[in-house]
Amino acid sequence: MQGQLEFHDSEVRSIALHGDALTLAFSAAFVQADGAGAGYVQTLELGCTGACVDGPLADGVGRLSSGKLWVEGVALPALPFPYTAPGPVQVELQFSNGTRLAIRAATLECRFTGDPTFVESFAC
Repeated sequence: MQGQLEFHDSEVRSIALHGDALTLAFSAAFVQADGAGAGYVQTLELGCTGACVDGPLADGVGRLSSGKLWVEGVALPALPFPYTAPGPVQVELQFSNGTRLAIRAATLECRFTGDPTFVESFAC
């Protein structure tokens, strides 16, 4: 599956920093999937190396109200997947709970950790 992650309306399940390796896992990533349109996938994660975070990492869970990404100083409107950044990145995440995280990293990879099942909505 290919497409683009749009940070807004995505749900972050967890974010962890081990040394300078950061992993951000989505419980529901809002995407524009090629050939399928807008919806959600559950197995998408971001992995960064050489990472440092500004903001309260422990509060970085839940719904995102917005996000921004710069790769080698150039702003990207959305994050392609799968994707490996060619150089340094900056990511700003604004959570609906008021938490703001700023991440700087040497590398970024957007990848699936399992079979990417696409759904248009999780509404019952």
